[in-house]
Amino acid sequence: MKTPDLIRVCRFGRRFLWCKSTPWITLAIAPFNLMISSGRQRTYEQIRYLKAISKIDFAGFYELLNSCLY
Repeated sequence: MKTPDLIRVCRFGRRFLWCKSTPWITLAIAPFNLMISSGRQRTYEQIRYLKAISKIDFAGFYELLNSCLY
């Protein structure tokens, strides 16, 4: 495998992991931002939090938890 191909694959993998972990990071940070914000910024944080919840595949997450228990 050539070096440019390996770099391209690593970039794709890093981007894939970032896309999968971003909603979880947002869910961890947004409640703290909601506590300290007010007005228009609070509405923005609520929308951001709800968008993050909608992007998470909870069925897949529960399936993973179930497989870890057995």
